[in-house]
Amino acid sequence: MTPIIQAHNVSKRYKDVEAVTGVSLSVDRGEIFGLIGPDGAGKSTLIHILTGVLRTKEGQVTVLGKDVLKDPESVKTSIGLLPQGLGLALAAELSIEENVNFFAEINHVDPRRREERKALLLEKTQLAPFRGRQAKNLSGGMKQKLALCCTLIHEPELLFLDEPTTGVDPISRRELWTLINGMVREKGLTVFLTTSYMDEAARCHRVALLHQGKIIEEGKPDALPFKLEGKLAEIEAEDQHAALTILKKMPGVKIVYPMGERLSALHQIEDLNEIKGYAERSGIRIKQIEARAPSIEDVFLSKVAGQSEEVKEEVFEEFFQGKGISTEKRSEIMIETESLEKKFGDFTAVDKVSFQVKRGEIFGFLGPNGAGKTTTIKMLCGLFPPTAGRGTIAGLDLFKHSFEIKKSIGYMSQKFSLYRDLTVAENIQLYGGIYGVPPQELKRRLELILKIADLEGKGGFITGDLPMGIKQRLALGCAIIHKPECIFLDEPTSGVDPVARRKFWDIIFLLSRKMGVTVLVTTHYMDEAEQCDRLLLIHRGSVVALGRSEELKNQVNEEIGTLLELGTSDPFLAVEILKKHFPHCLIYGINVHLYTASPDEAIPSIRKTLEQNQIALKDVRKRTMPFEDVFVYFCEKTQQDKK
Repeated sequence: MTPIIQAHNVSKRYKDVEAVTGVSLSVDRGEIFGLIGPDGAGKSTLIHILTGVLRTKEGQVTVLGKDVLKDPESVKTSIGLLPQGLGLALAAELSIEENVNFFAEINHVDPRRREERKALLLEKTQLAPFRGRQAKNLSGGMKQKLALCCTLIHEPELLFLDEPTTGVDPISRRELWTLINGMVREKGLTVFLTTSYMDEAARCHRVALLHQGKIIEEGKPDALPFKLEGKLAEIEAEDQHAALTILKKMPGVKIVYPMGERLSALHQIEDLNEIKGYAERSGIRIKQIEARAPSIEDVFLSKVAGQSEEVKEEVFEEFFQGKGISTEKRSEIMIETESLEKKFGDFTAVDKVSFQVKRGEIFGFLGPNGAGKTTTIKMLCGLFPPTAGRGTIAGLDLFKHSFEIKKSIGYMSQKFSLYRDLTVAENIQLYGGIYGVPPQELKRRLELILKIADLEGKGGFITGDLPMGIKQRLALGCAIIHKPECIFLDEPTSGVDPVARRKFWDIIFLLSRKMGVTVLVTTHYMDEAEQCDRLLLIHRGSVVALGRSEELKNQVNEEIGTLLELGTSDPFLAVEILKKHFPHCLIYGINVHLYTASPDEAIPSIRKTLEQNQIALKDVRKRTMPFEDVFVYFCEKTQQDKK
């Protein structure tokens, strides 16, 4: 079978920047091909070349049997392109229905066929009840579903999706993937998509990892972990931070990073006891060490290890003028809320939320778009007065001492919180003035923040021109310029590449463990959730779960069972059949994910059921539950309980 997309040795340069370098790949008809990589890797450039939007003189590209570099118009009627950005292709003032009609018109869809197709798409996306709502009033997930409807209205053979789930909450993300899989099955659609979410690789049939314009690895998601350059170990130490510092210096250890209360180490050492012995000879007691199965992100990091500098720990020690708080003080309560509530008119955004955060703890705050995360943070920061309930930060009452609280906290907002047109130094000076840092002290802290953000000697650079990872570290530096006891980070790593994201979390870990700063962080990255000490899951303004990630996983395991990953000859039909017997069953790339309370007893039954329907069960594997499943389970369970 001739591939539907063929690219050979494709390159594209913008002045001095090599955006894409010698990329070769092929995509077969009817498959989902994922191009996985961070922002700035060259994903959008490549997708624009493949769709004929962008021209290049280097390489060859054939799409649907046609040379798009010579004749880009030849494929336009047969492809659909969803550009990057939440709803950026939509007309904000038009309604859902008007947007679909507009895209049908510019793609010359017959009016009668348009009405049939529109009704089907709006039903599948669950947008039909809201067809009169303006696009500007939709949530991020709804915007993406509408944009997908508009892209599919002319029934393309080949669908290009540029970061379709970036910035979309996990529930909407799962819905989008259900739609994509449904189109592949029902219409034989071929999908080429890009994403910066490494965990989405497993949802594709084949993937390519892109970094700095080059493909660094390619293959089926199941096969990629075997290409890890090294081995992985999970380590539990008595003194986590000391163990991290020591093991980073050990020969044969490539990367070490914190994962909640444990450490993950990428190494090339045969016997794990050597790692344990090395740490213990330095006075670090290792409680437990065991091998860990690698993820796609581990493979990516192993390929690009050594390309980023370590966190400058001594700079933070100088900045905070000491090494944080004592072990005794870590048991103190830094943040406490009791039945905290916020209403906007008749709408309850936050409904009786109660939780405690200990001093020096990394506390994760998770919830879908509109769940109430940002509203809660703004109440804690004194930006919104609570409607009811009570809360304290460092013993200060939210109602009575909102001004004093602001001196003790730092806040990094969800959208980039710095002024793009100001220079780096001007942004730092602005925040220093806002927080009342004395001029002489501000000069010293400015120099330290430049070091934290890897911007030494670059204070005159325009902030908007900086790479995303460096911008975020600069924003963090501005948020801690007054040395707060507690910082609030709202989606701090959204859109940041895995290497920069890893470094950002190293900084969070250092602030918590060494400097004793309390960190409350919200995130859409499910793997980041597991790096927090404890998690609060919030949905529609109410708390749906609270605890350590392992505790929450165990609770879900007890309620719905163990995760089985099934390799079958027809995954779509297998899900349709098995869902009658196992309600928690879904398509996951080329595999089926199924939860059962009795896995060993269920496997023969699963095999028999599939064989009766002429479906071969190729293999069965027990898998660790991804945290996204935990998140979605609690949200859906709460929603069902309220019905």
